[in-house]
Amino acid sequence: MFVVNDKICNLDIQLHNLQQRITKCSEIKSPETHNDASRFSLALKDIETLERICDSLSVASRSQPILRASQIARLTSQFPQTQAIYDKNSSVSHSVLSNVPEISWIVAARAAIQTYGTILESLSENALVLGDEVTYWAGLLESPWYMAMYTLQISPVRLWHKLRSRFSVWSSPGVRTQPSHVSLAWAQLYDSARRCASSMTISTIRKGLMHPLLSSRLQVQQKQKALCVAKDANTSALGILMERCFQFELDDELPGCCSYGSLSDEWCSRLLKSVALMRLVLQHLTAGGTLYDFELRTIMATEEEDLSLQLYSDGTICPKRPEYVIEKLNFINQTLIPEYIAVTKRNMGELGRPPLIVRYWLPFLIAILSTSTTLEMFQNRRRELLTWVTDIGSTTIEFWYNWVVDPLKRLVGTIRHNEDSEIALMSKNSLQADRASLERMVVDFVLDHREPSDDSLASREINAIMNKVREGDLTPVLKAYEKDLRTPFIGTVRGDLVRALLIQIQKTKVDVEVAIGGIDSLLKSQELVFGFVGLTPGLLVSYASIRWLYGLFGSRKGLRIGRRQHELRHALRQVHRDLTLSTVTASGTLSFKDYGQLICNTEILLQKAQVMLTGADIHAFQEDINDMVSKNSAKQQLKVVERMGWVYSRWL
Repeated sequence: MFVVNDKICNLDIQLHNLQQRITKCSEIKSPETHNDASRFSLALKDIETLERICDSLSVASRSQPILRASQIARLTSQFPQTQAIYDKNSSVSHSVLSNVPEISWIVAARAAIQTYGTILESLSENALVLGDEVTYWAGLLESPWYMAMYTLQISPVRLWHKLRSRFSVWSSPGVRTQPSHVSLAWAQLYDSARRCASSMTISTIRKGLMHPLLSSRLQVQQKQKALCVAKDANTSALGILMERCFQFELDDELPGCCSYGSLSDEWCSRLLKSVALMRLVLQHLTAGGTLYDFELRTIMATEEEDLSLQLYSDGTICPKRPEYVIEKLNFINQTLIPEYIAVTKRNMGELGRPPLIVRYWLPFLIAILSTSTTLEMFQNRRRELLTWVTDIGSTTIEFWYNWVVDPLKRLVGTIRHNEDSEIALMSKNSLQADRASLERMVVDFVLDHREPSDDSLASREINAIMNKVREGDLTPVLKAYEKDLRTPFIGTVRGDLVRALLIQIQKTKVDVEVAIGGIDSLLKSQELVFGFVGLTPGLLVSYASIRWLYGLFGSRKGLRIGRRQHELRHALRQVHRDLTLSTVTASGTLSFKDYGQLICNTEILLQKAQVMLTGADIHAFQEDINDMVSKNSAKQQLKVVERMGWVYSRWL
């Protein structure tokens, strides 16, 4: 509870500063001789005990500064009886040890502050829990389906209460001594059931079905109304204690102390009034009643307590005042706080949501009854289930190896210029062999068709023909082919036409291999790109599957962040709504109930913000929360909320 913890820490700091100033002022006093050694040793022992209790009651951690009521009661029970120290005729009281009364007051104040924090924390937590229960019942009332489910959930409880009441009537002594009356009662019951069955119509059936729903709805409305009353009382008590308890601050002029470091009567009176107010609030809160009755009784009792304290302003009971405070605090911690907690638990048990066994008895019953059937189904289909599991596992493993691991290995080999991983559409020597064959075929064709006058072709001319063939020039073959086409039959019989046609086929084969070689070179130049393209589908499918499994069984971070943003925005909206719809007093401040409700809602808002904000952002958010709670004017508080709306808009 940030607001309560911050309040307690600030009060503890003020009290610590006051204690240091008292100690500093007491050191200025001139020491005197002590004639009474027994009183001196007693005072010294009391001082040690008080300092030990004071250290135990001080705030040790800012995150958890509040002690439990049992711990406070255990520490305050060790408070020493310092009546001798208050004796003005005693020599000890005029010595350096005369600051024992002030230390006693400091111990009492620390115990009161710890008790104050315990009460505030209990009120805040109970108000939040009551608010959740009110929201739960409101959700049931909004939906007829939810009301029907609630009626079904509590039907065994209603049946049990009816049977128990019926059995209690039958088991009474008067009924047991007269068995004939029992038989008569059973006969009347049978006759009424027969008449109801004979006269049953659709309207009566509908009324019979709607009666439990209407009864459940009325019960829920009554519980919701009672919870709202209890919640308003808790928030009002929280607002009263936050506004009226421990309203003292320190400045450089030491208002908590008078001359020579002694505590002022005003400071002690405020402490007494704060303790009395805590006692009265718990007593009236435990007594119950409406919000108006609670506030009226508390304010009237507080005014009477203030008047009774003013009657003793002459200091006649001043020696008893620290013990008086400790006594009241023991009563609060040992009696009132446990009573308040017990009453709250009893109200929550009676008015809160049903227990888990009542809400989920039907699913539990269905699960228990269907256990044997489920086990039998698994037993009969265990082979199919094992086959499905095996197929799913093998498919996953093969997919991972064939579409992720193997492409990744090839990609790594491509990066490292591994020859085994290179892309190849044909062998390296295929084009060279086909081209050499084409050159020989053309040269042989030209040699076979040379002129009779040409005895031989020079090697220079043969090289020229081979170079032309490499460039794709088959002019000698094409000329012979065109010539034979004039007399295709003769050319076919002679074989020249077929031979020229086969050479062109070989030429086409070489051209195709040249084109394939170009494509092969292009693929090799972009081999890394194709490696990534081949690896991408496997990675995408693997990533999508892992994300789906993580979202199904994991934390669902993205959905959780969106839900947290919605919760933070809704909490800020609730705070703004409370301020705009709150009742403002004549002085411009909120009423006790609205102020307590504002504290509870700011605590919820801070809890939602701590999940989203970190570092300097959460520190600034806490400062805004302090400004909102500490401002006395409702207009200023509303301005703080509006400022938070645009400052933290990126998280909303």
